[in-house]
Amino acid sequence: AAFEFACARAVRPRIRRRRDVYIIGGTDAFFDPTVEWDDVILPSDLKNQLMDDVEAFFREGVSIYKKLKLAPFRKLLLAGVPGTGKTMLCAAMAKHAIAHRRIVVYVSGSDRDGASFEKIQRAFQAVAAARYPTLLIVEELDAYLRGDDKARILNVLDGVESPNNPQGSLLLATTNYPEAIDERIVKRPGRLDRIFVIPTIQDESQAESMLRHYMAEHWNDAFARVLPHLVDQPGAFVREVALQARMLAAHERHTDISVEMLERSVESLLYQMRADKDFLMQRRPIGLNTNQPRRHFGLRSEITPPDSESDA
Repeated sequence: AAFEFACARAVRPRIRRRRDVYIIGGTDAFFDPTVEWDDVILPSDLKNQLMDDVEAFFREGVSIYKKLKLAPFRKLLLAGVPGTGKTMLCAAMAKHAIAHRRIVVYVSGSDRDGASFEKIQRAFQAVAAARYPTLLIVEELDAYLRGDDKARILNVLDGVESPNNPQGSLLLATTNYPEAIDERIVKRPGRLDRIFVIPTIQDESQAESMLRHYMAEHWNDAFARVLPHLVDQPGAFVREVALQARMLAAHERHTDISVEMLERSVESLLYQMRADKDFLMQRRPIGLNTNQPRRHFGLRSEITPPDSESDA
């Protein structure tokens, strides 16, 4: 037992307060988050609720947990379809935590070991050994809930193996597929304290804010024509629309971006999404030089794939 304890201490990550994020797993040891909280474009109520929950835990919640003789360990889940900005939100929260002199630990599944429970366990050990308030980020939590690892995750989420950092530790996990999260985790009080649903773009006001952000100095008030087609899309869609329009302008040697270029970008991406795998099988190009037929831009339903090879 003594030998096992000595080995565990030898491999336990020793983390100190830094100006960057510790990585458990992955190819790098640290990364420097650059996303500002103001760069995250989400409904203001949702942003405020998330930030209030995090700050309330570190400021008042830790002492409350201790009074109740509970390990000060809070667990939040960000759920939403791919592209809604969960990763960006985690990066902004990491930068915010570092600015408030907290330690940030990120569990990466990008190396050859993939999403393994051992990484989660190492991260929990590091968090428990930290002498400062700690934020632990685990993206794609559902990837870790496989086979025997699922039961082991249950034990550490609310059992005696939960990290007990006297300064407080908060788990911020994400998932693209909330239905893949075991009901024993989602519906059992204490295993996940709160679930925040990160939605697609809710209205034209949010769409405009996001499009303005990505168009930057190229913004033109006439771009408002495309806003209805951005509603109900994930934030990544708006980013790609802006990037493709800007690349299209550069490709055609234009210094300004026209409304037509932005519309062509929206049409191309919508066509790609609707075509799904069809365009690969039929070898129809989609990109800067795509020649798919132009439809009237007024209705999204009118943007349809070509009906024949001659159309393409």
